[in-house]
Amino acid sequence: MKRLLLIVLFLPLLLVSQTQPKPKTPTTTKKPATTTAKKPATTATKKPATTAKKPGTTKPATAGPKKPNPKVVALTDKAYQLYNESKDAECEKIIKQILALDPRNKDAFLLRANIAMFAFKYDEMWKNLDKVYKYYPKEPEVYSNFAMTHLNYYFLNDSTKRVLCRKTIRLASRNAEGYAALGMVAAYGGNYYEALQCFDVSMMMNWKDTMSRVIMDLPYANCLYSTGDTLGAIQKLNRIIPRMSGKDKYTCVFLRAKYKLEMNSIDVTEDLDTLNAYAPNQPDVLSLDVKYLGLTNRKDSACKLAKIIRMAQNGEMFDMSPYCDDIIRTIDLNKTKKLTYSMGNLDMILFIEEFVFPDYTRFSWKKGASLDMTKYSNGKVYIRKSALDSSYLKAFVFENESDVTLDKAGSFWLSKLQLSDIAKDSSTRLNLSGSPLNGLKFIGHEQIEVYDSKDNEMLVDCMVLTDGTNKICYLNDPLNPMIIKFETEKISFVLVKIE
Repeated sequence: MKRLLLIVLFLPLLLVSQTQPKPKTPTTTKKPATTTAKKPATTATKKPATTAKKPGTTKPATAGPKKPNPKVVALTDKAYQLYNESKDAECEKIIKQILALDPRNKDAFLLRANIAMFAFKYDEMWKNLDKVYKYYPKEPEVYSNFAMTHLNYYFLNDSTKRVLCRKTIRLASRNAEGYAALGMVAAYGGNYYEALQCFDVSMMMNWKDTMSRVIMDLPYANCLYSTGDTLGAIQKLNRIIPRMSGKDKYTCVFLRAKYKLEMNSIDVTEDLDTLNAYAPNQPDVLSLDVKYLGLTNRKDSACKLAKIIRMAQNGEMFDMSPYCDDIIRTIDLNKTKKLTYSMGNLDMILFIEEFVFPDYTRFSWKKGASLDMTKYSNGKVYIRKSALDSSYLKAFVFENESDVTLDKAGSFWLSKLQLSDIAKDSSTRLNLSGSPLNGLKFIGHEQIEVYDSKDNEMLVDCMVLTDGTNKICYLNDPLNPMIIKFETEKISFVLVKIE
């Protein structure tokens, strides 16, 4: 969650640095924009004539800046288009034409640096960045800006980004940009205390523009929040909100309301009114409204609004459990005859015969195509106390017509030992046929849609464990810690029906 919040907070500063989000892989069709400033328009702006007069004469108007070559401008636009389409070879041909007309063209060298970076040719990347600095020695931030451009691009590792930032610092130790960028790299990597130190240094240095200095307080506030100083983060936001405008201002207002609500403060009515007027019916804002309604003891209204959020795009990730009492939180397997799990194109049906957790469990199963169960495999499983009590190993695949007894491996239930691990430090591990899943941490609740025998939809509340890639959702019931949803590279399934 903090990582998502960081991305939101980094956006304003990245805009100042003329950056774009990273591509998912080096071969994606869209690449980040280079770190160049916006290219000048084709028509130069002339300085107005001065009004001061000498006796008997008038000072002539100062000549305007050199008008850019229209052909270079057109070629540069074409080069960027090819770069964004990942047509690197064609882009290089255009770059050569640009440099033939303008040997010091900044865009050309930055495009080459980006292309080299995506091709893992780091020596070439540095060579082109050095050329930019050689021709534009008043812009040492070219290195740190390059790191900021690719802040969340994981193929350019953090150590290289740090070296880029330190190069800017070495070249201009009294300027703020290098220290600020180094702080952003640290913050994005989760090193919030280090980030705060870098930000503090940058505040004492020279900024090229005042707005960049103001915007830096946004990630500063987030780092304070991430280190547990929520009150300090709110105070920082209080200071900068009057100086912000547009989307940046509403981002700050949103964060201030969020932080206050997390501290169970209801002094947010003005902020919520502002946000609802600016972004009506937006799930992120509505989630704050739900939290406010819950804190002001209007649980029914909070639940209704929570259900509206769930129906929105990506709203299924919103946790309704604190607000709605009509969510199923446990399942009585002594009254349940059949559980249907969806495994992609297959369905696996469990027929519960006996369930006495953690002493033993007995069930038969049937697996076949979801749309045609006339052809299926089947078998029986008996899980002994030793497995339910202390196993990390799980088994979900069984041979046809087998009658299996499990004493070292569990199946569709977490063991008592795993529940004990989670109670101690909110994490546990799991093993799938020799493939260990370590560092599964509890991150919150999730509600999963399940149908009953009459095809009525119900929401089942689950506890969520994840290592960042794999995810397990299970019932928060010490007498029935049944797995509801299981997502790994080896196998995935989800409970879809209870009968």
